[in-house]
Amino acid sequence: MDIHRCRFVPYPPSAINAVAFSHPCVSHAQKSAPVRLAVGRANGDIEIWNPLRGRWHQEITLHGGKDRSIDGLVWVNEPDQVLADGTKLVGKSRLFSIGYTSTITEWDLEKGRPKKQASGMHGDIWCLAAQPLVVPPSSSSGAGGRSSSRVVEAGKKLVAGTIDGSLVLYSIDDDDLQFDRVLVKSSSKKTKMVSMTFQNRNVVVVGCSDSAIRVYDMRNGSILSKMTLGSDLAGGAKEIIVWSVKCLNGRDIVSGDSTGQVCIFDGKTYTQAQRLQSHKQDVLSLATSADGSTIVSGGMDRKTVLYRQTRGSTSRWGKVWHRRYHSHDVKTMASFEGLGMSVVVSGGQYY
Repeated sequence: MDIHRCRFVPYPPSAINAVAFSHPCVSHAQKSAPVRLAVGRANGDIEIWNPLRGRWHQEITLHGGKDRSIDGLVWVNEPDQVLADGTKLVGKSRLFSIGYTSTITEWDLEKGRPKKQASGMHGDIWCLAAQPLVVPPSSSSGAGGRSSSRVVEAGKKLVAGTIDGSLVLYSIDDDDLQFDRVLVKSSSKKTKMVSMTFQNRNVVVVGCSDSAIRVYDMRNGSILSKMTLGSDLAGGAKEIIVWSVKCLNGRDIVSGDSTGQVCIFDGKTYTQAQRLQSHKQDVLSLATSADGSTIVSGGMDRKTVLYRQTRGSTSRWGKVWHRRYHSHDVKTMASFEGLGMSVVVSGGQYY
């Protein structure tokens, strides 16, 4: 039989190491840049997907360098601008990635290639987050016609956690990307910054490799709290690795670690409120709902577990169900609510 055309397609596809939505939550009345999902793979590629109200469509593939894995993705949404004639320009979305090197890359979504890169004098970056923007409240005239106090938006920053236990800042003002300074430097070389989330603009929560979750003040780098998880289970490692941390609607903190536990911490006192043992192996990824009422965890045991908070005077978290959607580790998760959807996207070794 004659073969007139032959096309080779790589299979199985490269592992998914990171997923991130450009907007985790969008209301029907809110005007913003189109929502997109970025999928980072172990071969260095980033796929950009359009949800299309549930009819998922892959728009473009950003090809990275050879053997340069994508291990973290962060979107930053620029604020809207109002022109002199009253026309409103919707702020654009910017995409940044890390790959277990000391470099942060910004991607050109129109040309489909890297746009800028920056690095500093620090170890490999293991986690990355964007400092939330502060939207000034509507002003009202007070005595003497003077406006009331307003929140002034400071410069936009990316915060990176490194293998040598440092927190470093990168400035992304004026469409640029450059190293700013080291905010925190660990005294112990054994401490690795593994996961990160923001409780609010001035407070960053970091999951570490030494059985601890640390809370830092972004304004001066001082430590607000250190929440310890104790020792691993009998026969396990001495140190617990906090693979993922999330904040529940800017309040309480939830973590997933190498013991297979999901822990809930009070966001005011930074004390542990509850432990949930739903996985037999490491909890690698977490996702939360916009209102903070739902948690989803993914683990090395291939499980995806959903938790909800019970109502009543003694509010507690409980497991609702679990599934095994993946044939391998559930390494990464991201959630989105709006446009008629409420979804969690997960990625792992094979899909």
